[in-house]
Amino acid sequence: MDYQPAKARDKLYDAILAYVQASEEKIVRMIEGGRTDVCIGLKVPLTPGDISFVVEEAFRGRSAVTGIPTKLMLIRWKKPQATTLVRIGEGDAEQKSSNLRLRDLVCMTKEEAVRHQKEVLHGDKTLEDLYSREVIELVEAHQKEAEEYERHR
Repeated sequence: MDYQPAKARDKLYDAILAYVQASEEKIVRMIEGGRTDVCIGLKVPLTPGDISFVVEEAFRGRSAVTGIPTKLMLIRWKKPQATTLVRIGEGDAEQKSSNLRLRDLVCMTKEEAVRHQKEVLHGDKTLEDLYSREVIELVEAHQKEAEEYERHR
């Protein structure tokens, strides 16, 4: 089952997908010791329809942190404990992708996402250091919806 994005918001979903791509590249570079060559050709296994579903259905078109409905982005919620890079093949035939799943994402405003990336994904803060128990439980509930969608797509 593929989720069809609303036509009027195509540019929004494309921008969010580009942000997710850039964010995943930064995570891979961080985990792989800062090497930039590992990110060349990195793909994320998401479509604009996936982005639309997570933003509009799972998170109801609002930031999970503040409830603000504008300037939304998606970003990985938890800091990966190991590499997120998946490699298939070798040399010129090598394919690189991220192991990102819909259930790994959280919807936030751009400013919240920048803070989250800096302090949680690239920093040493835990989710509990930055967010209330209520926000963490809300994100986990929304991620369960995304996980259900993933099973049927």
